[in-house]
Amino acid sequence: MTQSQMLLDVSTNALLLVEFKKLEKPLTKSESNNLLLKYLKRIAKIERYRKIRKSVKHWILLGRQADANLENILDIEHDRLLNNSSTDLYRFVVLIEEIESELKTKVQYSSAHKIDLSARFGQVLVCVVDENLKASFDDDGLMCKSTQILFIGSPEYKDVFSSVIDKAYYFQSVVAYEDESHLRVELFRR
Repeated sequence: MTQSQMLLDVSTNALLLVEFKKLEKPLTKSESNNLLLKYLKRIAKIERYRKIRKSVKHWILLGRQADANLENILDIEHDRLLNNSSTDLYRFVVLIEEIESELKTKVQYSSAHKIDLSARFGQVLVCVVDENLKASFDDDGLMCKSTQILFIGSPEYKDVFSSVIDKAYYFQSVVAYEDESHLRVELFRR
């Protein structure tokens, strides 16, 4: 899970906690802040959230300030994270992370004529093949032209790679080339 996803989850859960408490009784701003601070302090201590500890502690500091409205601060952060987490570029990065996780490898980036076919991380070679990846996404993070991903490895790993690509419902994939140990897919925005 990426840092943005973790922060989005934490902010969502914190805001839900306040909303559920409000169903029991109306909360003052001070009570809401105290409830959120208590929740965020617990999150900051959990090892699983180590990657986002700095951001959570920043939220805690903001919530401790005089006249702070931590619920409003988290609501604004939640909206910002939700918007950032919905761009094509963000989803592409998540797809690459999923490929790396499932295949226990590192995805390379190279233009087609410069791919190092011997540079494998683990059992496979996975490479984003693009002359200029920045040109594939506009300033708002939307995919404006297709990009290709090359896979080289055993048929078992190729099936794992294919399933990860097929699960990426934000992108349409077209097989550009395939044989027993090679698969090159072209990704388009749906």
